[in-house]
Amino acid sequence: MAAIPEPASTRGTPAWRVKLERFWRWWSNELLAMVPERFASMAGAARVPVLAIEDGVATLLEPRPAEGKPEDGVDLKDLDPPRAGAAVRALLERAGEARGRARLALAPREALVRRVTMPAATEENLATVLGFEMDRLTPFRAEEVYYDHRVVGRDAAAGTIAVILAVARREIVETRLAHARGLGVNVQGVAVREDPPRPGAPLDVLPSAQRGERDRPTERLVKQGLIAVAVLLLLAALFVPALRKRAEVHAIKPTLDRAHIDAQATDALIRELDRQVADYNFLLARKHGTHPTLALIEEVTRLLPDNTWLQQMEIKAAGKAREVMVSGETASSSKLIEILEQSRMLQNAAPRGTVTRGTQPGSERFVIAAEARPRPQPEPVPVTQARGAAVAYAPPYAPPQDPAAASAAAAPAAATTAPTPPQPAKVDLIFKPRAPGK
Repeated sequence: MAAIPEPASTRGTPAWRVKLERFWRWWSNELLAMVPERFASMAGAARVPVLAIEDGVATLLEPRPAEGKPEDGVDLKDLDPPRAGAAVRALLERAGEARGRARLALAPREALVRRVTMPAATEENLATVLGFEMDRLTPFRAEEVYYDHRVVGRDAAAGTIAVILAVARREIVETRLAHARGLGVNVQGVAVREDPPRPGAPLDVLPSAQRGERDRPTERLVKQGLIAVAVLLLLAALFVPALRKRAEVHAIKPTLDRAHIDAQATDALIRELDRQVADYNFLLARKHGTHPTLALIEEVTRLLPDNTWLQQMEIKAAGKAREVMVSGETASSSKLIEILEQSRMLQNAAPRGTVTRGTQPGSERFVIAAEARPRPQPEPVPVTQARGAAVAYAPPYAPPQDPAAASAAAAPAAATTAPTPPQPAKVDLIFKPRAPGK
């Protein structure tokens, strides 16, 4: 069995470069093998090589060889079908196609390419219109040919479009397809070579339903099974985490409910405790918020000068504050107001009524009212600290003793200690009665 000759395009190339190109083709083909053929073809038709089989020679037209190098091809005349198919697959692998895909290229003499003018209104259904007009535009009928078209120009003024129409007889295309598929080529299309070549995608006369080899029943079932498995895996990836979260939520829901009930009970207890503390502190706040009456009397008597006689002192509630109103006689009522303003318990001292002459020479009768300053509240003590505070209890009850025995017991103690002279009592408030007849 004769060996397949090495193509001329690889001669004279360094070995490392050939290995690198093979590795890159293998790597890119492995990545492309993971992509379905339809999507791989959508990524770019130029990825599929263009193969021409003429006169027993398979020539690779695309990808084009480097400038100055001949086209890569293999002679199939002297090869049996298995070896010819292996040679074609090797040719495609050198072009970077590992799955045997290729587009057949018809010779220029095997297809008719012409430029036609059509109304612009037919562009939406141009393929159907060209099928109806095929016997007028070409020497063939629509059922005798495969055709493709491409719009290359538009004339808005005339309302027409310029179309390139490519037509190939069906028996020629089917003969080429049978030969290529017999060599193991997965035909993706039948391209028509234009002379001169025009920019854009090449014209492909093969119907889309015939592109690619049809899958066998077993392969079709395998693909459908793989698609079903992929869909199931996608659904599992979407719903399994949600189901797990749902199970976790249901598992911790009783604990959360108990914690919620405990939190509500704690809040209710805190509110009840706050209410009781507020009720308990109400009277204490009123008590600590105002100065005692005796303290106010002591403050007034401490501030009044010696030449002032009070006849009346009244302490009453005036709104939210307490008012102290004094009346009597003094040498100067205005100076008395300045003295009361210096008090730490009184504020806003002002005269009430008019000032008149007093009973004594050089004295004035006055009526002065002042507001009691609010008493600073003590620092609040937390309940936990108040519970541990020391409580002073009353001394235990002692039964009464005999007066004689008590005086006898107190005599020695009095003899041992020095007697303390009595302190004179300080009288802060002096009331002077009014003389009869006045």
